[in-house]
Amino acid sequence: MKQSDVLILSWHQTYLSSFAGGYVRLKEFLKRFSKLNYLILDNFPSIYKNEAKNNLIEYQSLKIIKPLINKFFILWFLLEIISTGFIIYQKAKKLIKEKKIKVIYVPIGEFRHLYLPAFFLKKKFPHLKVVIDILNFEIPEKTLFLFYKKLRKNNIGIFRCLAIIFDFFTHQLIISKTLNFADYVFTVSPELVLVLKKYYQKNTISYTPSGVDNSFPLNLSVKKKYLGVYIGRMNMEKGLINIINVWKKVVNKNPKAKLALAGIISDDFNKIVTNLIKEHNLYPNIDLLGSVSEEKKSQILSQSQIFLHLAKYEPLFPVIGILEGLSHGLPAIIYDMPVVSSQIEKLKLKNFLYIAKNENREDIVKKILEYNLFSKNKKNELSQKAKKFANLFDWGQIAKKEFIIINSFISN
Repeated sequence: MKQSDVLILSWHQTYLSSFAGGYVRLKEFLKRFSKLNYLILDNFPSIYKNEAKNNLIEYQSLKIIKPLINKFFILWFLLEIISTGFIIYQKAKKLIKEKKIKVIYVPIGEFRHLYLPAFFLKKKFPHLKVVIDILNFEIPEKTLFLFYKKLRKNNIGIFRCLAIIFDFFTHQLIISKTLNFADYVFTVSPELVLVLKKYYQKNTISYTPSGVDNSFPLNLSVKKKYLGVYIGRMNMEKGLINIINVWKKVVNKNPKAKLALAGIISDDFNKIVTNLIKEHNLYPNIDLLGSVSEEKKSQILSQSQIFLHLAKYEPLFPVIGILEGLSHGLPAIIYDMPVVSSQIEKLKLKNFLYIAKNENREDIVKKILEYNLFSKNKKNELSQKAKKFANLFDWGQIAKKEFIIINSFISN
């Protein structure tokens, strides 16, 4: 029987498809892991079929609990992670014996149903080396109460809000108490490295930021349809309400200003967004496009002038959406969230990044209107600088950093 060196433990939320940053990240890594002798366990139907090909092993989550997902989401999610953790552990245990696995790789360490099976597999097979990526660790607000209020504004029910907070709390607790079992830890920013070092007592920790496919040339001749654009997951945390409220002020000054919003959006939040657009009488000025293909995404970005990302918290900077905008030559407007303010001396030198104080909408409106008055030559200059900056975040280089570590454990 053919041996494999690495076993990747994976699970994806079927209701999010492949749009979340962690899934995009793993897809890009798999495209570049061709020299790695690996297998990947992922739930059916896998979102990694095109990238993993014959290295993919799909497992079936419990079918009996699927009817619960719409009306009893909390119960479904609890049963899903418990049953999935057990299924992954059993399948991985068998593969480790049959395929002589040397390394377990957990690409989304905050998923307990991936993290805990890796923990127990290491206990059972001490020879295994475990590499874990932790993409998110901190609660995205200063207090639990503020986090709760933000979730409620997202039109999320009280019990589901409490379940989400409990989920954050428990994954923090589990990781903080057990992380030292891992042989190498990757996270996504220098700031999160410092946070995790409070619990991880080894020196084998580093970070790999988000990346972008920057292999296409910059086309400056495309006719612009949108002054502003946001593409990514659309929810309260990503600052969609802020963007719409800002655009109302932009339209008051420039009635022809168009904004494109694209990405996956829940039915509940879609109602909030459409009602706000209607309330502000912005239907002529905002195209709410929903989920789009990669080809359509590229077309929208090429037709846009400036990327808006008004989240008040992100675990890393720049996130994938901003990088995709920069790779198409779009300057970005962002808030000075903690991960940005920690790099402010370096980032404020980038004149294609406009950094505004959190919630300072007037400043953002001013920057958008100022940019709109720039000459074509000035805009082209900023586009070229944005594209050049995006080159620093090539997925190939980011994947290579993790590949080198994984390969070193295989060789030893």
